[in-house]
Amino acid sequence: MDQKKRAPVKIDRMGCEIHDHLIGGFRALTLTDGDYSITVLPEKGSDIISMRDDKTDTEFLWTSPQGLRADTPSKNFIDNYEGGWQECFPIGGSAINYRGAQMGQHGEVHALAWRVVDSFHDSGEASITLETHTIKTPFALRKKITLRNHVGLVEIEEWITNESDESLPVLWGHHPALGGNFLDANCKIDAPAKKVWSYVLPENSETGQFDQSISGAWPHLVNKRGEIIDLSEVAPPESKTADMLFISDFTDGWISVTNRERKAGLAFLFDPQLFPVMWFWQMYGGGTGYPWFGRAYTMALEPFTGVPNPNASDIDHVAGTKLIAG
Repeated sequence: MDQKKRAPVKIDRMGCEIHDHLIGGFRALTLTDGDYSITVLPEKGSDIISMRDDKTDTEFLWTSPQGLRADTPSKNFIDNYEGGWQECFPIGGSAINYRGAQMGQHGEVHALAWRVVDSFHDSGEASITLETHTIKTPFALRKKITLRNHVGLVEIEEWITNESDESLPVLWGHHPALGGNFLDANCKIDAPAKKVWSYVLPENSETGQFDQSISGAWPHLVNKRGEIIDLSEVAPPESKTADMLFISDFTDGWISVTNRERKAGLAFLFDPQLFPVMWFWQMYGGGTGYPWFGRAYTMALEPFTGVPNPNASDIDHVAGTKLIAG
């Protein structure tokens, strides 16, 4: 079943349920309380491919042009990117050497199967607990995803264990891409942050609005034409821009997006000590060539432990990585 056409799951409002089904050839677990639902693919990196407000028929997450495919032989992140929400571990960003192992874009857990080791639902909540082990690095990961009944709250708790005797660096984060029928030019971003700066990716050099390493006070940044851009206002797809930015210096751990026309919104709550930088990926129709060919309208607000270093030869020279002791 194509996830774009998945009908909202309707259940008895007395409690929460978990639906075990197939989407695009993958096992899917949908946690729902009848008002809100979230769909997870355990065998595909524990990706979250849908977050819905079923009361207003609002889908918050983006589906990429290629969508969810089970027939892609490549393990490369972008070849298998269906949109939605991925976990990036033990690195985020471009491929890099990790203590002798060549680590692909956004690490390895997005390409791994996670085992469902526990599930639970009652009148107050629905939850699933997932586990996986990395292959190129010696990490064990455990994740619990919980939907609280009728309050629209999804909690993600994680435990990461370094099973080696070495202290290992990680550039860890989450990659939720917003879209669906939620994202449009009526959306506004709010965040208790102080700083924003640009990071020009080679593929965005023509359609990006900003020069390299331009900084400003959130949410304002000066573009290539000398204009002050309010980054809290989401641009329409007709803008044909594509930019990578970083938001930092949070005084509190949250960031929200509100669609003022639909009267719908969501907020991400995070620990700013653990995730001090929010990667801000804007793809407002400006992604030319592979893989988007101008078809991508999305943005991602990604809490990360640090920032990538395009000049780093290996993980030990990436700024802002966190050490996990052995």
